[in-house]
Amino acid sequence: MTLPLPAGASPIGPQEFQDMVDRVERYIGQVEKNMQRLFDNCNRAAVVLPAFLADDLRPRLERLRDLTRRLFLELTKVVANPGWPPGVLSAAEDWTTRVGGPVSGLATRLTPDQMKLDNKWEGAAADAYAETLPTQKAAIEGIKQLTDVLDTNLTKIGWGIVAMWAGLAVALAAFVAELIVEVGAAATVVGAPPAAAGAGVSTAKVIGLVGTLVVAFLTYVGLTVDALSGMRQKLAGHEPYPGGSWPRSTTTDLEDGSLRDGDGTDWRMKY
Repeated sequence: MTLPLPAGASPIGPQEFQDMVDRVERYIGQVEKNMQRLFDNCNRAAVVLPAFLADDLRPRLERLRDLTRRLFLELTKVVANPGWPPGVLSAAEDWTTRVGGPVSGLATRLTPDQMKLDNKWEGAAADAYAETLPTQKAAIEGIKQLTDVLDTNLTKIGWGIVAMWAGLAVALAAFVAELIVEVGAAATVVGAPPAAAGAGVSTAKVIGLVGTLVVAFLTYVGLTVDALSGMRQKLAGHEPYPGGSWPRSTTTDLEDGSLRDGDGTDWRMKY
């Protein structure tokens, strides 16, 4: 199962996401209430049903009780760790608007014509300084590539959390509707055994759906982690960051900033 991501969607606001979480928690409350009503109806029916029907009902209720316990255990794990996509999506946007964008603008200025290095000065030191520009430009462009990776993958995680909660809401809404039908059937007394069995099937189904949503999200995060690992490896690589550090000139020509000392590295004014 894959988590659908809205194309070109605007960031979800804090209140919007909180409303989504609250909706899921309301559905969980309705599941608990209707499940209790179902058990109450089935227990009352077991008292008046013929022995063979009562004997058929009891194991179904036991299985339903076990499934209900498993369901609430899985839901508790999700509700206890809801995530916060507004923060994740905001961080994704900041990496581009506050880092990637400004850095990209700086990279366009790291050219000899933009820096105007050779307008007034010449000499070995001036040439050495100009020759550092390509590596500096490549390093800055590398930062933009890295911020793009961060933006893209954080955005995927943020919307992945949203998609998981939306999926939970849909699954629980359908489950509540099915439980309401089973509660009504159990109230007829003779319908209690099939109602307990039907509720067991519905509960097992929603447990599977919850598990699938969680596994899909974790798989999705795993793919994102792989992308971020690649980014870390690039930072630690030799291009464009030799030894994992910012590139520096290895020439000694830059060490002499003198104007006239006769050593061949003098900076000279152009006339």
